[in-house]
Amino acid sequence: MTDVAPAAVPFDLATLKMHWRRRIEAMRATGVLPLIDVESNLGDDLDIQVFARQMDGEGVALIAFSAVPQGRGWNDAARHAVAADPWRYIPAGNGGLPPDWKRDPVEFARASREHTRSDGYPLMGEYEFRHYPSPDQIQRGHRERDEDLPIDGPAGHELFRFSAESGISFQIHHEIEDQTLAPLEKMLTQYPKAKVIWCHLAQMRYQSRNTVYGPDYVRKLIEAHPNLYFDLFSGPPDHVYPGSGEYAGRYWDRSTGKLKPEWATLIADHPWRFMVALDLNPFIMKAFPRKVAVQRAVLDSLPPSAREIVAYKAAWKLLFNEEI
Repeated sequence: MTDVAPAAVPFDLATLKMHWRRRIEAMRATGVLPLIDVESNLGDDLDIQVFARQMDGEGVALIAFSAVPQGRGWNDAARHAVAADPWRYIPAGNGGLPPDWKRDPVEFARASREHTRSDGYPLMGEYEFRHYPSPDQIQRGHRERDEDLPIDGPAGHELFRFSAESGISFQIHHEIEDQTLAPLEKMLTQYPKAKVIWCHLAQMRYQSRNTVYGPDYVRKLIEAHPNLYFDLFSGPPDHVYPGSGEYAGRYWDRSTGKLKPEWATLIADHPWRFMVALDLNPFIMKAFPRKVAVQRAVLDSLPPSAREIVAYKAAWKLLFNEEI
């Protein structure tokens, strides 16, 4: 991917949006429900041509490409991706990932703000506040990643304040636990214009640490905070988080492979607040077809009136302030 010179910045979003619209329309014309993935961290060595064919085969129209800093400070890989394939990638900021984010979160948040503003990114990446080791990290023996950065600390205020001022959305990874809910609600109240995507609806890796969160709680949050959104990433119904030995995706009815009715009803009632995510990273690219299948199972659980909105329309409206 990096064999191609990076795209000029600020990004020419008018031209890029024209390409992206045509791609979505082409998929719809063949009867495919196109997907926009709002949250993936892809590596610099991605084989653009091979992955383009995979995206086409799975009906994934666009991926919000967020680079992986890897201890080098800001990474411009999203610019290379857009230059190499302006039809398939929405440039997203790096997001807050270790080690850069953990080492100096305030400075990283400020760098994110400056690059987002000067380069014209339509979306900031995923910032990890409370984050347990991912399943693939545990499988590789890396259990040391256990991030716990207060969302109402200085770095959190930098991000919320910038989003409120600029109207540009950002994503948070914030494990669902009783202790994490009040600080997030505090920030949402303090910054009502900040556009926040809470990643991974109903992913609860330790159920005993949650007695509050559920569809009724999420409904109340949505109604109280008009700029709060959720991505729908989850492992499949039979996925067990290796750290706890528990099923992590709490919205699944494992007997049917579809959403539990109460979760499906919540999403159908507020489809513009939910969007597809694949949560790809360089270590799990082989899982791409399976991850797409999981998100399509989520969409199949919804009434037809909500599917197109959640599949791609909600993301487009959030990122570009217009309907497609």
